[in-house]
Amino acid sequence: MTNETLLLFPNVHTVMKADRLCSGQGIATKAVPVPEHISSECGMCLLINTLDLVACKTVLEQYKISFSIEDNRIVKPKPG
Repeated sequence: MTNETLLLFPNVHTVMKADRLCSGQGIATKAVPVPEHISSECGMCLLINTLDLVACKTVLEQYKISFSIEDNRIVKPKPG
């Protein structure tokens, strides 16, 4: 079992924006290539500590950034 989670995004621009927003909130992130066994439209993803997942999701939803978690469950921002 690992204590890291991959967040997948539709493009590199969104990865960089998510990285900047989460880092700005004190959440440690690392942009890394998407592992070959994971299908993604983008070649980069964010690696975060699983303990920071809730905080990271909160930031990304606040800024209406769509992403998926390693198991490809899509997390989309709530309308409004």
